[in-house]
Amino acid sequence: MYRLTEDELARLIQIIREDLGDKLSQPAFAEAVLQLFEDIAGFETLPRNAAQRYLSILWQSYETACRAPEKSK
Repeated sequence: MYRLTEDELARLIQIIREDLGDKLSQPAFAEAVLQLFEDIAGFETLPRNAAQRYLSILWQSYETACRAPEKSK
């Protein structure tokens, strides 16, 4: 029930970076992700352990994305 694909996870990171930038602290990032979960059907009732697992995965992806050199457009 509480499953996100790799593409959906990547899109969440993209949304956060576009809206809030690349310099979020981990607590600020977690708050942003939890707010996004409220907008995903079914995720407003996401159990705490599942939320923590997604937060960990997303935080690692966010940190990696923020350190990566930007691709030229």
